[in-house]
Amino acid sequence: MTIREYEKRMKQHEAAFNRLWVKIIYDTNDFIKDNPEKTMYDLYQADKFTDSLSLSGARIKDKINGKEPNNRGSLTKKIRKALGFTYP
Repeated sequence: MTIREYEKRMKQHEAAFNRLWVKIIYDTNDFIKDNPEKTMYDLYQADKFTDSLSLSGARIKDKINGKEPNNRGSLTKKIRKALGFTYP
């Protein structure tokens, strides 16, 4: 795959994700409106999903930069630390 093809696919993925992201935001706002007392600590699946979003972006950047998640200076390692995970 060429750089141009990859960039084109990433642009298509971004457009699809942005459409999905709008739905996620609307669902989140509706939930907050109906359940103002709830926090992320009450929502296992939502917490897992948001962590996964953060790690996915970091993993893509690391892969392109030739780093593995356990490499020194990898973004994935930094994000895991920021999220409160201990790296295996």
